[in-house]
Amino acid sequence: MIAGRPSIILVVVAVLFVCVITTFLSSGSVRNQLHTLSSPIKLKSSAGKHSKSDVFNATLGFEKVFVVGLPERSDKRDALTLMSSLTGFKLSWIDGVLGKTVADKALPLGWNRETMADNNLGSWRGHINAMRRMVEDGISSALILEDDMDWDVHVKAELEQFAAAARTLQKDFHRNQSLESPSPYGQDWDMLWLGSCVTTFDEHLPEHLQVAEEERDPRKVLIFDDPTVPLPPHILANGSFSWDDYPPRTRIVYVPGDNICSFAYALSAAGAKKALHYMGLEGQYKPFDNHLSDLCRMRVNGMRCVSVVPSLFVHHRPKGRISADSDINRAGQNDEMREVGFTENIVYSTRLNLANLLRGLEPEKQWTE
Repeated sequence: MIAGRPSIILVVVAVLFVCVITTFLSSGSVRNQLHTLSSPIKLKSSAGKHSKSDVFNATLGFEKVFVVGLPERSDKRDALTLMSSLTGFKLSWIDGVLGKTVADKALPLGWNRETMADNNLGSWRGHINAMRRMVEDGISSALILEDDMDWDVHVKAELEQFAAAARTLQKDFHRNQSLESPSPYGQDWDMLWLGSCVTTFDEHLPEHLQVAEEERDPRKVLIFDDPTVPLPPHILANGSFSWDDYPPRTRIVYVPGDNICSFAYALSAAGAKKALHYMGLEGQYKPFDNHLSDLCRMRVNGMRCVSVVPSLFVHHRPKGRISADSDINRAGQNDEMREVGFTENIVYSTRLNLANLLRGLEPEKQWTE
């Protein structure tokens, strides 16, 4: 682990060589085109003044950063409020919903209370409320987080690299619904899926999830030599591929095939309207994250999505009672205790570095490698 030493502004200098591999579909065959965007950068926390369209500003380059969480989970609000303050951005809270409070008349089309848990219903309603808030308030873009997230201390530098890759992928998206406000992530996206737990690439979709040939999009951008990507065996989330096929410390930005877990995603104004229509009005008969994946995979309403693996925001499992981890899934019985907290795929965990950040010390790696 890195030995701590005093520093008011955390700076970790690293050189990330970014290699962009873009795959196009042409006449039923796959053609590769290689772009190189090599440049030294600094991974650091924000300092000074930044513009609204800058990933280093107080809302990570979005108009808002929302967190969906039950009001009674004050422990989670305490943690995320402190974490975001120490890494330089502000949160706005959307109250989560208990599924049992959703009236039968307001159930989404296809929902069956007998086969689907009320916790899943509450999760759906909370996320839909965030989408509706965007539409009601005319918000140009928002990052939506679940309330048990963790992220790297250098998340803003990670987002800067992601933004460059996302702009590259948008070159082949339709441009009839460009963002009205400037965005560091590009002007032609509907959703940026920044936090998931399992990734299946478009070209690896199982038969029951495959889409029409003309709708497929296997393009990817590879970010090489990223010091915030864990080494094996700590790198996970590869549902359909092997990390052995990529150089160590590679992060992949891609057009999503099928993702699981709705840890973190950003919506543009147009994306929020498309999502609210499909997920709020057209029916919901399975967990929220599965429908969110359908929205991107099937290009519903012309949806334009970009995702990243390893994710930039990941569920944290804190020390303490395991049963307190999730408000959706049951975990831990008989008050089982976890002695040491952890977060998958995050090297310099903000949650695990809180004491260092509060004392002005350098962040430490989660694992010795």
